[in-house]
Amino acid sequence: MRTAALPPVVAAVVAVAISGIRRLSPILLESPVALPSAETLSTYLVSARFTAFLLVYGVLFGTALLAGLRDADASATSTALATGASATVAFLLGSVAVFWYLGPDRGPVVTAVFALGASLGVGIQFAVVAYAGVALGERRREGPTPVVP
Repeated sequence: MRTAALPPVVAAVVAVAISGIRRLSPILLESPVALPSAETLSTYLVSARFTAFLLVYGVLFGTALLAGLRDADASATSTALATGASATVAFLLGSVAVFWYLGPDRGPVVTAVFALGASLGVGIQFAVVAYAGVALGERRREGPTPVVP
């Protein structure tokens, strides 16, 4: 059994995108551009959250499912661990970049703990999604299971 290579790479890209999406409102408030109306801003934020949902449960899950379908040697466990680790590191780096841009008012220790906790949460979420995708792909590759009466 080996680790599928594509889900961890996709997870890293998605995690960096989500690190910005989750902090879109402070980014918009701190940027020098003129803000739209509150209704338009709410539409932007909801659209960004929906995009994050599609990235995680569409792109990442789909990539993990394809890895499970196509690669007979792919291990769901090792792929999930690698995906979680890459997502954690990528989200942490993306969060650091966003916090650096925003110039956090909190102390560096509080900011580091907050970013690390959020990164671990994202890593666990992505690991579960990758495990489910690869395991489902393995199950479908084997074919239907007979029903025993």
